[in-house]
Amino acid sequence: MDKKIILVSHGKLSAGMLHSVQMIVGENEALTCLGMMPGEHYSVVSDQVAKMAQENPNTQFIVIADLLGGSVCNGCMPLVQEKNVKLISGLNMGLVIELLFAPAPMSDEDIQAKIEACKKGIIHISTKYMEEQNQSNDDEFF
Repeated sequence: MDKKIILVSHGKLSAGMLHSVQMIVGENEALTCLGMMPGEHYSVVSDQVAKMAQENPNTQFIVIADLLGGSVCNGCMPLVQEKNVKLISGLNMGLVIELLFAPAPMSDEDIQAKIEACKKGIIHISTKYMEEQNQSNDDEFF
């Protein structure tokens, strides 16, 4: 089974994320984006995803939405009833890259494991954190 990742967002966030991911990993046909522009209804995005999923039943579509509870994510929620659609909220670059290079098809457990791994990369970088990291690195040196 093939796998496609669709980034969905309000405005141009998903397009910016696509561009940024491509700077790191290069262009990849398995990655695309859709954005709901001001004044548009979320169905502009969800209908396109639904059409892709229905036209390609042997492809797994992993949809990554920008914001849980946002209209784009909420509009895509009914699509999880399709056997070949998975929906994730909380768009971030680490998650996109992890999912992009994971083998297909991905189970719910596989996806959750990638989400948990990416949560570890969300850190408040404070002076205390920096001091702890410096101390940890000094300890490892000896």
